[in-house]
Amino acid sequence: MSFGVMGLPKRSAENQMSMKRIVICDDHQIIREAVGNRLDRLDGLELVGEAADGNELLEIAPGLEPDLILIDLEMPGRSGISTIRKLRETMSEVPVVVLSAHGEPDVIDLAIDAGATGFLLKSATTEEVAAAIGSAIGGKPYLGKGVKAGGKQTQELERLSKLTPRELQILGLLADGMRARGIAEELNVQPATVYTHVRNTVQKLGVDTQTQAVALALRYSFLQDA
Repeated sequence: MSFGVMGLPKRSAENQMSMKRIVICDDHQIIREAVGNRLDRLDGLELVGEAADGNELLEIAPGLEPDLILIDLEMPGRSGISTIRKLRETMSEVPVVVLSAHGEPDVIDLAIDAGATGFLLKSATTEEVAAAIGSAIGGKPYLGKGVKAGGKQTQELERLSKLTPRELQILGLLADGMRARGIAEELNVQPATVYTHVRNTVQKLGVDTQTQAVALALRYSFLQDA
């Protein structure tokens, strides 16, 4: 049985051009092979490259034009954190999902601060991998099961991930400088509906104002595709 990835097309001859290209970076070949086998079971994905360390990834990734990168954190030479930071400079449009054996809050915070879009434990199921890839490619960060949400950044990311598409859309319009009545006209809804969405968003994020909500979403690039 194969598992579909959110928003990704079925694997067929007609849509080979729309296959999502994945690159994995891990210093253990057995892990790369295991992840590759999981990707083979997922519709719409294609493993186009492997790297055994951060330096090799930085060398090969631009030419492979990936849609997403899976990366370990503990590797010889350049660490995963350092590699993610460099990728944010050179390939900022490509989401990076960490696949690690360690899910402690401080480790997760370091990865998120470096620019990771998602975080999975290496024990993640195929369904979790599918969900993480689909979410990250769709512009929405993902935290896998077993990840300990103790750090501030992890908690903020979890709260942001609970926002609905409409709430993110309204946050994006607020970030563009629009007011509630203008947003209501843009979305063809009543102003009261917009106010309700904003109030719910502020409550979900645990902030005091819509300005703080917008700032938080922008900090984690949640509004880039909203």
